[in-house]
Parts: sequence; C-alpha cells; structure tokens
Amino acid sequence: MISKLDIQQASSRVRGISVKTPLIGNTFLNDLWDCEVLLKCEQFQSIGAFKIRGAANFALQLKPEELSRGLVTHSSGNHAQAVSYMAYIMKVKAVIVMPKNSNQQKIKNARKWGAEIVLCEPTIESRIETANAIAKESGCIMIPPFDHEWIVAGQSTAAMEIIAEHNDLDYIITPLGGGGLLAGTSLSARYFSPNTKVIGAEPEEAADGYEGFSSDERVTTVNANTVADGLRTTVGEIPFEIIKSNIHDIWLAQEDQIVEWMYRFWNETKMIVEPSCVVPLVAMHAQKEKLKGKKIAVIITGGNVDFNALP
Repeated sequence: MISKLDIQQASSRVRGISVKTPLIGNTFLNDLWDCEVLLKCEQFQSIGAFKIRGAANFALQLKPEELSRGLVTHSSGNHAQAVSYMAYIMKVKAVIVMPKNSNQQKIKNARKWGAEIVLCEPTIESRIETANAIAKESGCIMIPPFDHEWIVAGQSTAAMEIIAEHNDLDYIITPLGGGGLLAGTSLSARYFSPNTKVIGAEPEEAADGYEGFSSDERVTTVNANTVADGLRTTVGEIPFEIIKSNIHDIWLAQEDQIVEWMYRFWNETKMIVEPSCVVPLVAMHAQKEKLKGKKIAVIITGGNVDFNALP
C-alpha cells in the first residue's frame, strides 16, 4: 500500500517540475446541476497533461547509473510526452512506443522533446510487448504508464493539491483509463479528506474498470472503441487493487455524448480540453440528481488536442 508519507514525499519530489495548476469554479456547470463544481486544470502543465506528475516521481527516484541507460515506455499519448520531457530535462535518451492510431499532436509533442518514437499495432498487447522488447535489448529503464506504485503516488499529488484548498468536498471525480490517477486520487482522499467520495468516470465503449469494480475481478482485455483516446487501455493491476478498496463508484459516459460535450465545454469555458476530460462531465450529467447541493472537484486531465483531426 502507498502510504501517506509516500504521497507527501512525491509532492515534494515533483515540485518544480509539475505545476500547481489552478482550481477554478464554473457557473455553467453550477447552474446546470445545482451544485458547486471546481475544475482542476491539469491542461496547464508543461506537457499539457497530469501525466508529468507520475513520470517525474518515477524518474527522479532512479539512480544515476539507471538513468544513464535511458528511458522507455508505451503510451497512447500524454504519458509519452511526460517521459519524453523527463528524458529531455535529465539529458538522457527516451524511446516511446505508441499505437499507430495515436493522436498525431501527442506524437508530435513527444518528438519535440527529442524522443525516438516507435509505432506499434493499436492493442494493449502490442504496446507492452514492443516496449518490453526494446527495454530488454537496449537496457533502457521502463517507466510504466500507470501500473506502478511510484506512478500512482505521483498522480495522487493533483488531488492532494485540491484537498489543500478545499477539504470539505463531497466528491472528487476523475476519468478512468489505466487507473493511476483514480487510484492516486482515492488515496489522497483517504489520507487527507476521508469524508470525500471519489468517483471514476469511464466511456461505455471502454468499460473494463466499471465491469471489474462491479464484479471485484479485474478485466484484462477491452475492445476500446472510444473517441476518448487517453482512456483506450485496461486498468492496471496495482491501480485496480487500490481502486476497488477506496473509491465510491464508477459512472459511465455515453459514447455519443462525449464529442458533443467537448465542444460544449470549449464554448462555455473557453478552455481547450481533450475528449477524455469531458467523460466525467457526461457521466455526471447522467447522475445529476446525485449532484444537487454537493461540492465537487473534477480533474481536467489534459489539453493536447489534434486540431487537424477533430471528431
């Protein structure tokens, strides 16, 4: 189990690399659901996404001789950028395995920091096998996208910052993909705000987390046919064990409403966010009766949008 001290140390470790992003209110959402909604704006991180927190917490714990071998990972996008950025500032090489159908802007952003990009088939198995083969052949250190205690502890720092500003929240709601953010958020709530309920939000077309949480058995395969490209993966083993014991529920988002809500959010807030970020909002709208009178924080996970291929 990741301890309270682990999270506090992660917060100190990543300070200066990750940004303490703003937590802002929104009258549009407040009026729509008759509640108070606060948005944790992780799209303002240096790489445009929360993933820098976990990647930084991992990379900064490596020994110099490990770092010198370089870094490798697999990712559909935002973790790829985070590892590329960490390699750039630590002056080591990075090899990033990305599915062929990845968001082109995310591929471009990872290359911007000097990483070598290796494209693979758009399956979880291909991502993992390709990255593991590169790590074995090259000696590079694998930084997993979500399935590691150091990654989870790093991602937990976003919720820790939220709770430091508002320790009277009824809910914190996050998207659910690999589970690092949701697991970390649930631990921050457990240690720093135990009366706050944590909710995961997942697309109906990538509902392995929902199915696993409902059955208490992790689902290891998913045919993720969702526009929310950041959530096209299965929940990791370590995050799942944390999630099933510490969250309140997982809510589903109807696939046909995700794009509509993305444009609605852009228009109402004047903030550009990815489809994955509005998955919680779609799910919340379906559960709006539960929101009345509540104080809720939603983690907006990233803003790396490919404007040449908008849905």
